[in-house]
Amino acid sequence: MNTYMTGQNGLENNKFKIKSYGVAELGLMYNPSLQPASAQKALNRWIAYNEALTEALHNTGWRKGQRKFTPLQTTQIVRFLGEP
Repeated sequence: MNTYMTGQNGLENNKFKIKSYGVAELGLMYNPSLQPASAQKALNRWIAYNEALTEALHNTGWRKGQRKFTPLQTTQIVRFLGEP
């Protein structure tokens, strides 16, 4: 249990910054062990399979194939997927 608590404290100290991110850039934050193209595909799959996230992104003006996320779109992704 202490290991878990230490992990939580570490996350709090490295707060994720909400800003504009490239799709591959954000994908790599969620999947650091993947190559950029694979990380981008993985993030796009997560978005496609999460209907509520897809709808929230569409409400911010997001369109499939977009290469960058706005800060508002990044906020929605973090809201549904959690911080990377």
